[in-house]
Amino acid sequence: MNNNFFPIMAAIKKMVGIILSKNYIIFLILFFAVVACDNINFFSRPYVATVNGAKIYLDEYQVKLSQKTSMLPKDSLANQPNFRKRLEEEVLDSMVTDKIMYLRAQELDISISSDELEKKITEIKQDYGKGFYQLLAQENLRYEQWKEDLKKEMLLQKLIAADVNAHVRVSEDEAEDYFNEHRDMYKAESRVHVLQIVVRDFAKAQKIMKQLTDGSDFAKVAAEESIGPEARNGGDLGFITKQVMPEPLDETIFKLSVGRVSSIVQSPYGFHIFKVLEIQPAKTRSFVESKEEVMSAIRARKEDAAFTGWLEALKMKAVIKKESTVLRNQFK
Repeated sequence: MNNNFFPIMAAIKKMVGIILSKNYIIFLILFFAVVACDNINFFSRPYVATVNGAKIYLDEYQVKLSQKTSMLPKDSLANQPNFRKRLEEEVLDSMVTDKIMYLRAQELDISISSDELEKKITEIKQDYGKGFYQLLAQENLRYEQWKEDLKKEMLLQKLIAADVNAHVRVSEDEAEDYFNEHRDMYKAESRVHVLQIVVRDFAKAQKIMKQLTDGSDFAKVAAEESIGPEARNGGDLGFITKQVMPEPLDETIFKLSVGRVSSIVQSPYGFHIFKVLEIQPAKTRSFVESKEEVMSAIRARKEDAAFTGWLEALKMKAVIKKESTVLRNQFK
């Protein structure tokens, strides 16, 4: 074999490699030129808006829009063409507002720790019991998505508490002035302290009524026989005001005198027997009795006004850019 064969082949391979490398570089140049011409960022998520440079991504926007749409009657979008556009704008505006507040939370170094989040989740699960995951399924929510939404909600609540509500003040003097101008709002209604026995059938109610007539203790019988949740407390409903109980129960209770036992009264829940322990007539409360309630009402009103002003100020300072091209392409 010719001794020059291998050097010649090596040279040929080198030339082929150079040609391929040049073609590859040309391909990359052409590729990025096309990408640039189409105004597409191939290596990043599409976004629909920016707030002070922070992006609101298209996929997140689509999720929010889908959630809102799923809560509407099925034919509402089809029958009202302009409604879809308004809905899209409202969802985006809402996300812009949230982003403005998230950025403010970052500025103040406010966050939600893992411990805070898990504690809140535990409380919610305890409130809903076994129905918690069923509720998520009914709402078509993934647990992780719900958890993330909860964390964001907690963050905004913490931000508002620190940056808005903490600066609201209510003095006793202004509370007393408000009370004097709105005395009618702070009247104590007539209320009664009442015990209840409720059973499912009339025959059993009659048997219980005979026991009570013969002198049996009402609370003891209630604990043994009543199906109401208050049975464990001897049927004690506590103090109630008018229109709390459904008719005809309400009327029956408020006609009873102290110590009297009612006749058997039927409702959709079963057959009821009542006993009134105490009656407190209606009266006008003093400022001392009403102070906490009055101050709470004034604080709530002031906090609402302060929040509105605070948010408008943040919006005025924010640089907001909406990517109209992305939005138009998305909903063609």
